[in-house]
Amino acid sequence: MSDSGDGWDSAVSAWAHAQGDIRALVQIGSRVQTSGNADSWSDYDYQLISSHPEKYHDGSFAAGLGRCWAYGASLAFGNAVKVSAVFDGALEADFVVLRHFEVVLATLALRWPGTSGLWPRRLKSGVTNLRIVVGPGWKMIKGGNLWEKRYSRITPERPWLTEAEFRGKCGEFWTQLVWVAKKVERGEFRAGQRGFHEHLLENTFRILQEEARLEGRQSYPLARRAERWLTPEQIEATSGGTRPDRDALIAALRQVADMFSKSCAAVSTKTGWQTRDNAEVRAWLAGLFDEVRQ
Repeated sequence: MSDSGDGWDSAVSAWAHAQGDIRALVQIGSRVQTSGNADSWSDYDYQLISSHPEKYHDGSFAAGLGRCWAYGASLAFGNAVKVSAVFDGALEADFVVLRHFEVVLATLALRWPGTSGLWPRRLKSGVTNLRIVVGPGWKMIKGGNLWEKRYSRITPERPWLTEAEFRGKCGEFWTQLVWVAKKVERGEFRAGQRGFHEHLLENTFRILQEEARLEGRQSYPLARRAERWLTPEQIEATSGGTRPDRDALIAALRQVADMFSKSCAAVSTKTGWQTRDNAEVRAWLAGLFDEVRQ
Protein backbone atom coordinates (compact mmCIF):
# COMPACT_ATOMS: atom_id res chain seq x y z
CA MET A 1 0.00 0.00 0.00
CA SER A 2 1.23 3.47 -0.88
CA ASP A 3 0.41 5.94 1.85
CA SER A 4 1.70 9.49 1.91
CA GLY A 5 2.45 9.51 5.66
CA ASP A 6 3.29 12.70 7.46
CA GLY A 7 5.68 15.04 5.78
CA TRP A 8 6.32 13.40 2.40
CA ASP A 9 5.34 16.46 0.37
CA SER A 10 7.37 18.81 2.56
CA ALA A 11 10.37 16.46 2.53
CA VAL A 12 10.40 16.28 -1.27
CA SER A 13 10.03 20.04 -1.56
CA ALA A 14 12.78 20.76 0.97
CA TRP A 15 15.13 18.33 -0.73
CA ALA A 16 14.51 19.80 -4.21
CA HIS A 17 14.98 23.38 -3.02
CA ALA A 18 18.32 22.41 -1.47
CA GLN A 19 19.67 21.19 -4.83
CA GLY A 20 21.03 24.11 -6.83
CA ASP A 21 21.07 22.22 -10.14
CA ILE A 22 17.37 21.30 -9.92
CA ARG A 23 15.69 24.09 -11.85
CA ALA A 24 12.19 22.69 -11.41
CA LEU A 25 10.42 19.78 -9.76
CA VAL A 26 6.93 19.15 -11.10
CA GLN A 27 4.48 16.66 -9.70
CA ILE A 28 2.38 14.88 -12.32
CA GLY A 29 0.21 11.77 -12.34
CA SER A 30 -3.09 10.79 -10.79
CA ARG A 31 -2.48 12.53 -7.45
CA VAL A 32 -2.59 15.97 -9.10
CA GLN A 33 -5.01 15.29 -11.96
CA THR A 34 -8.61 16.37 -11.45
CA SER A 35 -9.82 13.11 -12.98
CA GLY A 36 -6.89 10.98 -11.87
CA ASN A 37 -8.84 8.68 -9.55
CA ALA A 38 -6.00 8.59 -7.05
CA ASP A 39 -6.33 6.55 -3.90
CA SER A 40 -4.10 5.37 -1.08
CA TRP A 41 -2.47 2.84 -3.43
CA SER A 42 -1.41 5.46 -5.96
CA ASP A 43 2.23 6.33 -6.37
CA TYR A 44 3.81 9.79 -6.66
CA ASP A 45 5.08 10.94 -10.04
CA TYR A 46 7.51 13.78 -10.69
CA GLN A 47 9.50 15.43 -13.43
CA LEU A 48 12.93 16.39 -12.13
CA ILE A 49 14.44 19.07 -14.34
CA SER A 50 18.16 19.57 -13.82
CA SER A 51 21.12 21.30 -15.44
CA HIS A 52 23.16 18.21 -14.49
CA PRO A 53 20.72 15.30 -14.92
CA GLU A 54 23.51 12.71 -14.90
CA LYS A 55 23.78 13.23 -11.12
CA TYR A 56 20.44 11.47 -10.69
CA HIS A 57 20.68 8.68 -13.24
CA ASP A 58 21.72 5.94 -10.82
CA GLY A 59 18.88 6.70 -8.42
CA SER A 60 21.07 6.99 -5.32
CA PHE A 61 19.61 10.43 -4.60
CA ALA A 62 16.52 8.64 -3.28
CA ALA A 63 18.36 7.96 -0.03
CA GLY A 64 18.20 11.69 0.70
CA LEU A 65 14.40 11.73 0.65
CA GLY A 66 13.77 9.42 3.59
CA ARG A 67 14.09 5.77 4.56
CA CYS A 68 14.44 4.19 1.14
CA TRP A 69 13.72 0.47 0.82
CA ALA A 70 14.78 0.11 -2.82
CA TYR A 71 15.40 2.09 -5.99
CA GLY A 72 16.12 1.40 -9.63
CA ALA A 73 16.56 3.23 -12.93
CA SER A 74 15.21 2.56 -16.42
CA LEU A 75 14.68 4.40 -19.69
CA ALA A 76 11.36 6.12 -20.33
CA PHE A 77 9.95 8.27 -23.14
CA GLY A 78 12.84 7.52 -25.45
CA ASN A 79 16.07 8.65 -23.82
CA ALA A 80 14.94 9.97 -20.42
CA VAL A 81 15.89 8.14 -17.24
CA LYS A 82 13.13 7.21 -14.81
CA VAL A 83 14.09 6.47 -11.23
CA SER A 84 11.57 4.42 -9.27
CA ALA A 85 11.92 4.23 -5.50
CA VAL A 86 10.06 2.69 -2.59
CA PHE A 87 10.17 4.37 0.82
CA ASP A 88 9.09 3.54 4.34
CA GLY A 89 5.46 2.44 4.48
CA ALA A 90 5.69 1.16 0.87
CA LEU A 91 5.35 4.71 -0.47
CA GLU A 92 6.25 4.66 -4.18
CA ALA A 93 7.71 7.57 -6.13
CA ASP A 94 8.84 7.87 -9.75
CA PHE A 95 11.16 10.64 -10.95
CA VAL A 96 11.62 11.22 -14.68
CA VAL A 97 14.94 13.06 -14.96
CA LEU A 98 14.96 15.70 -17.71
CA ARG A 99 17.67 17.99 -19.04
CA HIS A 100 16.99 21.64 -18.29
CA PHE A 101 17.63 23.17 -21.70
CA GLU A 102 15.56 20.50 -23.50
CA VAL A 103 12.46 21.25 -21.43
CA VAL A 104 13.03 25.00 -21.84
CA LEU A 105 13.23 24.51 -25.60
CA ALA A 106 10.08 22.38 -25.71
CA THR A 107 8.02 24.83 -23.65
CA LEU A 108 9.41 27.75 -25.67
CA ALA A 109 8.31 26.06 -28.89
CA LEU A 110 4.80 25.80 -27.44
CA ARG A 111 4.56 29.59 -27.52
CA TRP A 112 4.17 29.15 -31.29
CA PRO A 113 2.32 25.84 -31.76
CA GLY A 114 1.47 26.80 -35.33
CA THR A 115 5.10 26.27 -36.30
CA SER A 116 5.08 22.60 -35.28
CA GLY A 117 5.46 21.56 -38.92
CA LEU A 118 8.96 23.04 -38.84
CA TRP A 119 10.05 21.36 -35.61
CA PRO A 120 12.70 18.62 -35.81
CA ARG A 121 11.53 15.10 -34.98
CA ARG A 122 13.14 15.02 -31.55
CA LEU A 123 11.44 18.28 -30.53
CA LYS A 124 8.06 17.02 -31.75
CA SER A 125 8.52 13.83 -29.77
CA GLY A 126 9.47 15.75 -26.64
CA VAL A 127 6.48 18.08 -26.90
CA THR A 128 4.13 15.16 -27.49
CA ASN A 129 5.45 13.38 -24.40
CA LEU A 130 4.98 16.52 -22.33
CA ARG A 131 1.40 16.84 -23.51
CA ILE A 132 0.63 13.21 -22.72
CA VAL A 133 2.05 13.13 -19.19
CA VAL A 134 1.75 16.78 -18.09
CA GLY A 135 -1.39 17.90 -19.91
CA PRO A 136 -3.90 16.08 -17.65
CA GLY A 137 -2.62 17.96 -14.59
CA TRP A 138 0.49 19.10 -12.74
CA LYS A 139 1.70 20.84 -9.60
CA MET A 140 4.85 22.96 -9.40
CA ILE A 141 6.94 21.94 -6.37
CA LYS A 142 10.00 24.00 -7.29
CA GLY A 143 10.38 26.46 -10.15
CA GLY A 144 8.36 29.53 -9.31
CA ASN A 145 6.42 31.79 -11.64
CA LEU A 146 8.73 31.29 -14.62
CA TRP A 147 8.17 27.55 -14.70
CA GLU A 148 4.49 27.96 -13.92
CA LYS A 149 4.24 30.08 -17.05
CA ARG A 150 6.16 27.56 -19.12
CA TYR A 151 4.02 24.63 -18.01
CA SER A 152 0.79 26.54 -18.53
CA ARG A 153 1.46 26.26 -22.29
CA ILE A 154 1.26 22.46 -22.20
CA THR A 155 -2.14 21.30 -23.42
CA PRO A 156 -3.30 17.68 -22.95
CA GLU A 157 -2.94 15.13 -25.70
CA ARG A 158 -3.88 11.45 -25.85
CA PRO A 159 -2.66 10.28 -29.24
CA TRP A 160 -4.74 7.80 -31.16
CA LEU A 161 -3.21 4.70 -32.62
CA THR A 162 -2.06 5.38 -36.18
CA GLU A 163 -2.73 3.08 -39.10
CA ALA A 164 0.97 2.22 -39.32
CA GLU A 165 1.08 1.39 -35.61
CA PHE A 166 -2.04 -0.73 -35.93
CA ARG A 167 -0.58 -2.76 -38.76
CA GLY A 168 2.71 -3.10 -36.90
CA LYS A 169 1.04 -4.42 -33.77
CA CYS A 170 -1.07 -6.85 -35.75
CA GLY A 171 2.00 -8.18 -37.53
CA GLU A 172 3.98 -8.45 -34.32
CA PHE A 173 1.18 -10.33 -32.59
CA TRP A 174 0.92 -13.08 -35.19
CA THR A 175 4.66 -13.53 -35.63
CA GLN A 176 5.19 -13.69 -31.87
CA LEU A 177 2.27 -16.08 -31.51
CA VAL A 178 4.08 -18.53 -33.80
CA TRP A 179 7.32 -18.02 -31.82
CA VAL A 180 5.59 -18.69 -28.50
CA ALA A 181 3.76 -21.73 -29.85
CA LYS A 182 7.04 -23.23 -31.08
CA LYS A 183 8.68 -22.68 -27.71
CA VAL A 184 5.78 -24.45 -26.04
CA GLU A 185 5.99 -27.39 -28.45
CA ARG A 186 9.72 -27.65 -27.74
CA GLY A 187 9.02 -27.81 -24.03
CA GLU A 188 10.37 -24.32 -23.24
CA PHE A 189 7.31 -23.50 -21.21
CA ARG A 190 8.75 -20.60 -19.24
CA ALA A 191 10.04 -18.91 -22.40
CA GLY A 192 6.51 -19.37 -23.72
CA GLN A 193 5.05 -17.80 -20.59
CA ARG A 194 7.35 -14.80 -20.92
CA GLY A 195 6.55 -14.30 -24.61
CA PHE A 196 2.84 -14.64 -23.94
CA HIS A 197 2.85 -11.80 -21.42
CA GLU A 198 5.48 -9.57 -22.99
CA HIS A 199 4.21 -9.60 -26.57
CA LEU A 200 0.80 -11.21 -26.93
CA LEU A 201 -1.04 -9.77 -23.96
CA GLU A 202 0.73 -6.42 -24.34
CA ASN A 203 -0.41 -6.01 -27.95
CA THR A 204 -3.88 -7.32 -27.15
CA PHE A 205 -4.38 -4.78 -24.38
CA ARG A 206 -3.25 -1.97 -26.71
CA ILE A 207 -5.78 -2.94 -29.39
CA LEU A 208 -8.50 -3.39 -26.76
CA GLN A 209 -7.69 0.08 -25.44
CA GLU A 210 -8.11 1.56 -28.92
CA GLU A 211 -11.33 -0.34 -29.49
CA ALA A 212 -12.75 1.07 -26.26
CA ARG A 213 -11.77 4.62 -27.22
CA LEU A 214 -13.33 4.27 -30.66
CA GLU A 215 -16.55 3.15 -28.98
CA GLY A 216 -16.52 6.16 -26.66
CA ARG A 217 -15.51 4.24 -23.54
CA GLN A 218 -12.83 5.52 -21.17
CA SER A 219 -9.70 3.38 -21.32
CA TYR A 220 -6.15 3.59 -20.01
CA PRO A 221 -2.75 2.50 -21.31
CA LEU A 222 -0.74 -0.43 -19.93
CA ALA A 223 -3.95 -2.23 -18.92
CA ARG A 224 -4.43 0.20 -16.05
CA ARG A 225 -7.90 -0.05 -14.51
CA ALA A 226 -8.70 -2.63 -17.18
CA GLU A 227 -11.24 -4.24 -14.90
CA ARG A 228 -13.32 -1.08 -15.29
CA TRP A 229 -13.31 -0.69 -19.06
CA LEU A 230 -12.94 -4.17 -20.55
CA THR A 231 -16.16 -5.96 -21.44
CA PRO A 232 -17.00 -9.21 -19.59
CA GLU A 233 -15.99 -11.18 -22.69
CA GLN A 234 -12.65 -9.36 -22.86
CA ILE A 235 -12.04 -9.91 -19.16
CA GLU A 236 -12.56 -13.63 -19.65
CA ALA A 237 -10.39 -13.79 -22.76
CA THR A 238 -7.43 -12.09 -21.08
CA SER A 239 -7.57 -14.17 -17.92
CA GLY A 240 -6.18 -17.41 -19.33
CA GLY A 241 -3.77 -19.27 -17.09
CA THR A 242 -0.18 -19.73 -18.24
CA ARG A 243 1.20 -22.34 -15.88
CA PRO A 244 4.21 -24.09 -17.40
CA ASP A 245 2.63 -27.00 -19.24
CA ARG A 246 1.70 -27.48 -22.86
CA ASP A 247 -2.07 -27.80 -22.63
CA ALA A 248 -2.52 -24.73 -20.41
CA LEU A 249 -0.29 -22.56 -22.61
CA ILE A 250 -1.82 -23.65 -25.91
CA ALA A 251 -5.30 -23.05 -24.49
CA ALA A 252 -4.24 -19.55 -23.40
CA LEU A 253 -2.80 -18.86 -26.87
CA ARG A 254 -6.05 -19.91 -28.52
CA GLN A 255 -8.06 -17.70 -26.18
CA VAL A 256 -5.95 -14.58 -26.64
CA ALA A 257 -5.71 -15.11 -30.42
CA ASP A 258 -9.49 -15.21 -30.69
CA MET A 259 -9.85 -12.00 -28.68
CA PHE A 260 -7.09 -10.23 -30.59
CA SER A 261 -8.79 -11.12 -33.88
CA LYS A 262 -12.16 -9.80 -32.68
CA SER A 263 -10.69 -6.56 -31.38
CA CYS A 264 -8.67 -5.97 -34.55
CA ALA A 265 -11.82 -6.51 -36.61
CA ALA A 266 -13.69 -3.99 -34.45
CA VAL A 267 -10.93 -1.40 -34.88
CA SER A 268 -10.80 -2.07 -38.63
CA THR A 269 -14.56 -1.56 -38.91
CA LYS A 270 -14.40 1.76 -37.08
CA THR A 271 -11.35 3.13 -38.91
CA GLY A 272 -11.42 1.47 -42.32
CA TRP A 273 -7.89 0.17 -41.79
CA GLN A 274 -7.06 -3.18 -43.33
CA THR A 275 -4.50 -5.77 -42.28
CA ARG A 276 -3.40 -9.18 -43.53
CA ASP A 277 -5.78 -12.01 -42.69
CA ASN A 278 -2.83 -14.21 -41.64
CA ALA A 279 -4.67 -17.26 -43.00
CA GLU A 280 -1.51 -19.37 -43.15
CA VAL A 281 -0.64 -18.64 -39.53
CA ARG A 282 -4.19 -19.35 -38.40
CA ALA A 283 -4.26 -22.67 -40.25
CA TRP A 284 -0.95 -23.76 -38.71
CA LEU A 285 -2.04 -22.79 -35.22
CA ALA A 286 -5.41 -24.48 -35.63
CA GLY A 287 -3.62 -27.82 -35.76
CA LEU A 288 -1.99 -27.19 -32.39
CA PHE A 289 -5.23 -25.98 -30.86
CA ASP A 290 -7.12 -29.02 -32.15
CA GLU A 291 -4.55 -31.36 -30.59
CA VAL A 292 -5.22 -29.80 -27.18
CA ARG A 293 -8.97 -30.16 -27.55
CA GLN A 294 -8.55 -33.86 -28.32
